[in-house]
This record gives sequence, C-alpha cells and structure tokens, in this order.
Amino acid sequence: MILGLRAHDFGRHEPEELVKRISDAGFETAQLALLKAISGIECFEDINERVLERVRRAFENRSITIGVLGCYMEIGLTDKEARLAEVAKFLLGIEHGVAVGADLVGTETSWFVPEDESKREPAYQGLKDSVLRMVERAEKLEIDIGVEPVAVHTMNSAQITRRLLDEIGSKRLRVIFDPINLIKTQEDIDNQLMLINHFLDILGDDIAAVHIKDIIIEDGEIIWRNIGKGAIDFTPIFSWFRDKGRSIPIMREEVNPESYQVDIDEMRRLNQCH
Repeated sequence: MILGLRAHDFGRHEPEELVKRISDAGFETAQLALLKAISGIECFEDINERVLERVRRAFENRSITIGVLGCYMEIGLTDKEARLAEVAKFLLGIEHGVAVGADLVGTETSWFVPEDESKREPAYQGLKDSVLRMVERAEKLEIDIGVEPVAVHTMNSAQITRRLLDEIGSKRLRVIFDPINLIKTQEDIDNQLMLINHFLDILGDDIAAVHIKDIIIEDGEIIWRNIGKGAIDFTPIFSWFRDKGRSIPIMREEVNPESYQVDIDEMRRLNQCH
C-alpha cells in the first residue's frame, strides 16, 4: 500500500509549501482537493493552466503522487438541472486531473435518505446517467474516475456500487473505499469485519484507493481518534491487498497535524504485518 493523506488536512498553502509538509511528514501520496488545499483557489474559475502546472511540478519535484484528485460533486441529485450542473463541474475536474498528473479523479454521490426506499431507484437512474457522462470524458482523456459509497448517499452500499460498475461497464470507473462512510451505529462497528469483508469480496478488484480514519461512538456520536486508537480494525484491508499483490493509495483522512506521527507509524505497522 502507498501511504497517503488528505492534503487539506495540513491546511491551505502554496503548492510548494503544501507538498513540503506532506513529504516531511513521511507520506508518499495525497488526495488533493484544489479548492481546499491550494492558496488562492476559491472557485473553479481560479483554476487555470498556470496553477495546474505549478501544482504538478510541486508534487513531481518531491516525488509525491496525487493518488486522488478530489472533485466531490452532487452527481446524484434528484433535480436533473442541478445534477447536470454538478456533472459539468466534474467534467472540468477530470481535465484538471489530467493536467496535474493525478491517478484518479474521485467523488461521492449525494445525500439521500428517503422515507420511502422505493425512491432510491429513480435517484439511482439519475446517478447512472451522471456517471455515464463522466466515464465518456474519462475514457476520452484516458484517466480513471472513482466513486465513493456512503451509507447516507444515493450509492449507499456495496451491492448498489457493484450494480453501477456492472451496468456502466467501463474499466475507467473505479471505487474509493472508506469503511467509516458505511458505519452509522455501534452495531455497525460490532459487525465491521463482516461489512469490510463483504465489500472486499464483491468490489475488491475494482478498488483504486482506500480512505482510513478511526472512530469510537459515544452516546450515538462519532468521535475521531488516531489510527489504532479507535474501534476500527484495518488489518483485513491491508492484508487483502497484500495477499493480492496490489499496492494502492491508502489515505489517512481527518489528520491532526499535531499527531500525524501516530497515524503514519500505525499505517506503516499495518503495511508490514503478515
């Protein structure tokens, strides 16, 4: 596994300073959201060829890869006009991903917790339409895109993610796996091994990046912890990819710059365990 982090957890900086901090901390790759991590970029209109080239060079000069370019848009909205406006932004994000040399451009879908579960199918069809448009651009520009399941989003499970991948049928469509995004309750934590193994069983070969963050749940609320200090066992994930001989980015999210060493030490330990 290639050890990384979400770049903006180290704050918003000029590209060179941001990459220096990532490199000095010992991370090898990053999930980069231009609007959140790079000083001076407040909206898509601020992103231009000069900025993108500067970002590309900063990462390249420090030998840090951009494992994921984060371009998180509401591609599962039920309002078609609003959804297509979000898709248009993601299509620009694909071009940005190519320009900075990213391996993958990633997004979640959209918040969706219907009172009537039958409403999920129309929402899924809209999501599928969005992804078809995205994949068309990705195939043309020869870059992968990644979709990230979340329990409270349109794409809320391993099963619906598998369905989307099969129906789209493009090798350019990959999965970003964040087990915490599928956990809502203490019961989910208690059943985490089953949840993780099920996800790996039906989607493992399509996973292009993994997010990790550790938590406990107290009084129904999620509380963040350093990796290895919470209730989540990441051993099955590291073991699965090691056994498959695959090395992919594993990104620490919710990094605390004051305690990242705890995280990276634990990530290295997990990466070396047999």
